[in-house]
Amino acid sequence: MKTGPTQEPTLRADRSIDSALVTVVLALFVAAAFGLNELPGGAAEWVPKEWKGVHDCAKGLILPLLALRLGLSLVGQGAQKLRNRVWSAMGLCWIGDIALTFSGDTAFLVGLVSFLLGHVMFMAALRYLLQSGGKAKAGALQVAVAVLLLVQAVAAVTSLWAPAGELAPAIAVYAGVITIMAFLSWNLKPGPGVWALRLGTTAFVASDLILAFGKFGEGPIANGHFWVIGTYIVAQWALTIGFTEVALHRATNRP
Repeated sequence: MKTGPTQEPTLRADRSIDSALVTVVLALFVAAAFGLNELPGGAAEWVPKEWKGVHDCAKGLILPLLALRLGLSLVGQGAQKLRNRVWSAMGLCWIGDIALTFSGDTAFLVGLVSFLLGHVMFMAALRYLLQSGGKAKAGALQVAVAVLLLVQAVAAVTSLWAPAGELAPAIAVYAGVITIMAFLSWNLKPGPGVWALRLGTTAFVASDLILAFGKFGEGPIANGHFWVIGTYIVAQWALTIGFTEVALHRATNRP
C-alpha cells in the first residue's frame, strides 16, 4: 500500500469505508441473531419481520461499500481494465444478493445466474492478471489445489444431483465455474494481494457449498445462514483487498 503524503486522503477514505462496512456487517448479524428462524430447505422465517428489513438493507450495502473502496484506492493508478472487471463482478453479485432476499425458486434461479456471471467476471479479472505477467510456474502446489478443487466439485455435484432436480445441471455448471475461478487464483505468482485473492475464492467456494447443501441437502445445516453469509463476506472483502493490493503493487513497480 502506498504511504506517501499524497495518499493520506485515500487512506482516510479507506478507513471510513472500513468503519461503515463493519457497522453494516454488525447490523446484518444482529438482525439475523434476533429475528431469524432457519427452516429446512434453506427457507427462513423472520419474527418480527422488521428484522428482515434491517438484514436485507445491510446486506445490500456490503458490495457498494467494497466497490467504492476499490475505486477510491485505484484512482490514478492506471488500473481501469482490472477495476472495471472487478466492478462488473461485484455488480452482478449485488444483483444476486438482492434476488436472494426474496423467497421461491425464481428468486433462487435469478440469484444463481447472477452469481454465475459474477464469477465469470472475477475469472476475467484473474485471467487479466495472469496474462499480464502474473502467472506462476506450475508446481506441486497448483497440482494439489487442482486435485482438491476437482474432488470437492465432483463430490458436491454428485451428492446434490438428485435432490436438486431440474436445477441439477445449473448447479453442475455453477460448480465448474467457481472451481475454475478458485484455481485461477492459485496460479498467480506470489506477491502482495495474492494470498488475499486465494482466500477470497476459497471462501466463495465454501460459502456456496454451505448454501447448496443447506437448500438441497437431506437436513438443515446448524446456523447455516451465519456460515453462508460469514464466508461470503470474507470472500468479497478478501477479493477487494487482493485486487487492490495487486494493482497498487503493479503501479508502484511499473517500469
